[in-house]
Amino acid sequence: MKENFNAEKEIQNLLNWIREYFKEHSSVKGAVIGISGGKDSTVVSKLLVEALGKERVFGVLMPNGEQKDINDSLKVVELLGINYKVVNIEKAYNGILEAINIENIASAAKTNIGPRLRMTTLYAIAADMGYMVCGTGNKSEKFVGYTTKWGDGASDFNPIGNLTTEEVKAIGDYLGLPKYLVHKTPSDGLCGKSDEENLGFTYNDVNTYIEKGTTGNNELDEKIKLKNKYNKHKNDPIPMYKPL
Repeated sequence: MKENFNAEKEIQNLLNWIREYFKEHSSVKGAVIGISGGKDSTVVSKLLVEALGKERVFGVLMPNGEQKDINDSLKVVELLGINYKVVNIEKAYNGILEAINIENIASAAKTNIGPRLRMTTLYAIAADMGYMVCGTGNKSEKFVGYTTKWGDGASDFNPIGNLTTEEVKAIGDYLGLPKYLVHKTPSDGLCGKSDEENLGFTYNDVNTYIEKGTTGNNELDEKIKLKNKYNKHKNDPIPMYKPL
């Protein structure tokens, strides 16, 4: 986290940014957001409520079959007093796998179906309501590509896309959100492992690298650099041929 990071000031800037976005898109009635029960969706939901009012924020809970921490998601919508819907994507997920009919489908290919189904669900609900889809991916995840292209990486606007994990937590703490939600171990809820177990390094390592250009450990630096390079395509505009 930047040494001069001021959570109070940043929150006010974020609220103004959200309000300005909706002023520019005055025909949009509100925001739809996926609620996972983790820090990012919890903090962003709170910011939306503060900026727009709870009646203009709609939460969507999207378990794939059984979600062990579903009560955390329910706690968020209850705490904020927002309307919500639970959409279990299990049938759609299994239906796609059955239709694709690839024996021993690659693990990554299988894992990424869930986030893309969730994106489709959010956009369907948003289109029906006349709302915009709000993103919840942070800068640290984006830097190392820990996001699914056209899945959780897709949204109409994203208040925390340029904030690191540490900055998001600082904002959540300042907003007075439950500590166990703000400081919950990040997990995609898909493969049974935490983000950091999958990555092979911590988000603190990523944040240090972003801010200082090094973690102080050459081996870690190489791992982070490779992740950033390999996943660059997720953040770049779609390459398009330009006629001569």
